[in-house]
Amino acid sequence: MSTTSTPAVWLPTIRTGTGSDTFTLRLCNGLNSRGIRTEITWFPLHSEYFPMLTAIAQPPAWANVSHINSWLPQRFWPKALPVVATVHHLVHDAAYDPFRSRSQAAYHRLVILPRERRAILRADAVTTVSNYVKKTLKSFSERADVSVIENWIEEETFCLPELAPSAHNQPFILFMAGCHSRRKGADLLPTFAKSLGSDFQIRCTGSPPNCRSLPNLYPLGRVTDQQLVGEFQRCDAVVSLSRYEGFGYTALEAAVCGKPFLGFNTSALTEVAMAGAGTLVPVDDVASLANAARNLRSQSPPTLEQMKCRREQILQRFNKHSLDAYIDIYARVISKYNFSQ
Repeated sequence: MSTTSTPAVWLPTIRTGTGSDTFTLRLCNGLNSRGIRTEITWFPLHSEYFPMLTAIAQPPAWANVSHINSWLPQRFWPKALPVVATVHHLVHDAAYDPFRSRSQAAYHRLVILPRERRAILRADAVTTVSNYVKKTLKSFSERADVSVIENWIEEETFCLPELAPSAHNQPFILFMAGCHSRRKGADLLPTFAKSLGSDFQIRCTGSPPNCRSLPNLYPLGRVTDQQLVGEFQRCDAVVSLSRYEGFGYTALEAAVCGKPFLGFNTSALTEVAMAGAGTLVPVDDVASLANAARNLRSQSPPTLEQMKCRREQILQRFNKHSLDAYIDIYARVISKYNFSQ
């Protein structure tokens, strides 16, 4: 193990196919770009459910700090490194209850709750990605020294389109990113699409269930990162039906690409959407969301200057200064660890 105070970060991570993967990749890339040596070790998804079936990975010899997701089983924690744990969203929050099955609730209560509580209490430092998550954490753990470090975006990748629309697309294009679960509002999508009608096209990643007969819905299937950016750039607005978010990447990515965002006024999504060009309606109010889309369609399309303003506004808050905050935390726990040794 390196004993230098300059951070050298190991990221042992279970690949889940969710926003936590995006966070880990952006963190790794961002730290390396700052000259902070960082490496990810990916564990397969089954490691979350059956950790004993996955071999323990040893941290690189050069690493002096480890950064983990609070769900990571302690089997995969390094024994000789200080640990920083990030809580992305707390499934033990009462507001999350309506969006999980009985089996999920039992799994969260019996497996994840004791695992996560232990992680939060034992980690050398704990961070969350939004003020909302920090608030929910207060009712779950006695730990008080929790830092909020908001997520950021690769602004070199997510950028404005080359041209602003000269007139509204026919039909008006709404882009929807993310998985299709009840928490993400998949059950609301058919009603939402029908209420909009043929004046709108909804382009969505993945293959939403029970939507094959909807003529104004265009499933994109699995998309590459480059294709994802292209969809943000080509659409007229970005929409989300999510009922619960620990952060809200989609709202952030929309704003950085200069596009308005439509969604529900819920959890941490409010913090992100209202910092940019966001219109939020009450949760599950599909009629109001559709009306917001129609109102947006009736307005003049934004100029490139207006789109640039949206981008600059959001980047004033959500930017790579978050990396500096992580680097400071790493240096602090390394210093304490080495002092205690």
